This record gives sequence, C-alpha cells and structure tokens, in this order.
Amino acid sequence: MYDGYHFCEDTAGMYNPFSLLSTFASDKFREYWFETGTPTFLVTLLKQTDYDIRRIVDNDVEIDADMFSGANDYINDPIPVLYQSGYLTIKSFDEMFGVYSLGFPNMEVRKGFMKMLMACYVPVREKEGNSICHVHHF
Repeated sequence: MYDGYHFCEDTAGMYNPFSLLSTFASDKFREYWFETGTPTFLVTLLKQTDYDIRRIVDNDVEIDADMFSGANDYINDPIPVLYQSGYLTIKSFDEMFGVYSLGFPNMEVRKGFMKMLMACYVPVREKEGNSICHVHHF
C-alpha cells in the first residue's frame, strides 16, 4: 500500500516513510498521504497547462530523460513537478530512446490524487454554494 517509489531505473521500490511511521504510530492502515496537505497548486498547474489528466489516470505518462535535469525550460509541464513531489514515480525506462514511463507509486497516492481531481474538476457544492476545491479557475 505504501511502497513503489523509484528514483532511478532498475532499483528496488522504496516505501513512503511518512505513511509507514503513521501506520506504526496508530496501529492502523490508512491513507496518510493527503494528511500532509492538499496540493491545490498541482491542480492549478494541470489546469493552466491544459494537461490531459486522462494520461495520468491511465498510467500513460512518458518523460524524456532531459526533463529530470531540473532545467526551467519545462516549468509549464506538470509532469516533472508531479514526479518531484512524489505523485508519480518511475515505472520503466527505455534506454534506446531515453524515455521514462511514469505512474502512481501505489494505491494510496492514486486514490488520494483521484479524490483531489474529482473535487477540483467536478466541484461539489457546499450549502453556501462554495466549491470544496479552492482552486482559482483560469
């Protein structure tokens, strides 16, 4: 539930230390990932760049190896930001073309990300008529 993080190709997956420590402290398996805060800036970035979120949901995300270099040329692409913040991880690497396939590291992150997307792309109205997701729509 908490494993699956890969920071380079062909390595063993790592576990999310926050979720593991939270599980040990509470003696309960839960989804702790989003207790650290709701990443509304990611939703804003996804909307600003008009990124096709179906690619993320379908685990159909590929990234050129150069995009991991930290160059600011890719500042408007949400994928490096999603990778660097732990929402996506390396699933495979094509050496011939220098392309990484990325996806959710585990079900905990996938489920939490999907809940966030639902709240922000299909806003549910509260009694006062305010959207639950407080992302500015551009």
